[in-house]
Amino acid sequence: MNLSIWYGPAMIAGAGIVTAAIVSRFSAFYRTELAADVGRRELSLDGLRGLAALMVVVHHAALFRSWLFTGIWGEGVAPWIMALGPAGVHLFFMLTGYLFWSKARAGNGKVRIWKLWRGRLYRIAPLYLFAVAAVLAVTIALRGMNTLAPKNWNALWRLFALGIFRRPPLSDGFNPTEINAYVIWTLWFEWRFYFALPFIAWFAVRRRTFWLAVAAFVGVFAMHFYVADVRLQMLLSFILGMLCPNLMENRKFAEWLRSKTAAGVALALTVLLALLNRGPFLAFYFAAALFPIFLTAAAGNNFWGILTARTTRCLGAFSYSLYLLHGTLFYIAMSILKSAHLLNLPSVWYWVILMFTAMAATILSSATFRFIEFPFLRKSHKTAAKAPSLVPEPVAQSAP
Repeated sequence: MNLSIWYGPAMIAGAGIVTAAIVSRFSAFYRTELAADVGRRELSLDGLRGLAALMVVVHHAALFRSWLFTGIWGEGVAPWIMALGPAGVHLFFMLTGYLFWSKARAGNGKVRIWKLWRGRLYRIAPLYLFAVAAVLAVTIALRGMNTLAPKNWNALWRLFALGIFRRPPLSDGFNPTEINAYVIWTLWFEWRFYFALPFIAWFAVRRRTFWLAVAAFVGVFAMHFYVADVRLQMLLSFILGMLCPNLMENRKFAEWLRSKTAAGVALALTVLLALLNRGPFLAFYFAAALFPIFLTAAAGNNFWGILTARTTRCLGAFSYSLYLLHGTLFYIAMSILKSAHLLNLPSVWYWVILMFTAMAATILSSATFRFIEFPFLRKSHKTAAKAPSLVPEPVAQSAP
């Protein structure tokens, strides 16, 4: 039995948790923001966001370790590790659907288009541009200034287009998004949701959400039948999140969802449904397996205090930075090992290197949130934004 598929991921997860714990304890900024946010209704979702980000970091650590030896993305990685990244993606899409649909409900089915899109621009653009600039810098360092040749301009401007467009490879076939583990592909789905939201917000009130859900399910599955692209089903993860406010309208049910019994039932259901899943991890069937945990957390269940712990909420605060930046650091670390022909070390040493790289990514992410993301969030809201209460962005997994 290959024990590294168990202790390796545990080392990566432990590195992220310990580093976030240190940051939350010794950073005056995070201490203040995390303390000020205590008591907020959606506190559990902050922690869920942090754990979802950590799942993707573990997922990509294993993928990069495999890539180091085989040169193939995802070759020989254990199925349960392969499931972690898609699980994080589905949870983040549900988070987006839930939070923004709740705002549409609060606005009686109306969303101010300019305010929404301006807020998303402030939220996504600053850190995104920083991250892709780092990707471009690494690409130039590895492949030379020919990267900036006119023949590559079409690919490069799309790279800097905030994830709105597909990103073709460079003229020589290399895709720069390989450097950051292809993480920005999920933003393509996020932007479609933000563009559509003002025009479907009418369905947010009363029982109209269920009719929208039915139409979406029928439309996506019908299109999937003809187009044969399982990624279309990822759009339904947003619908699952959007359904939560309606399901929680029953006070007794919502109160039960916050109980310890509900936490145990949700966890057991998710594990059972995930084990029974035989479809692709990016399909709706796998997203549905995660829904019991998400619904329970959305109702305010802290899962025995795990989701409201300071460490997990700290991870949630800078999860977008962690999402965009960890892959680049993993790529640099593995590229150095490959160029130095250090492919015969004991297995544990590769996990140790990835562990320290994960710690570095966590520290860097806490800093980029503080100095790049947070100032723009303050400007967007025109008031002092609280770090853990930020709307989450998607976490990525392997390339679609």
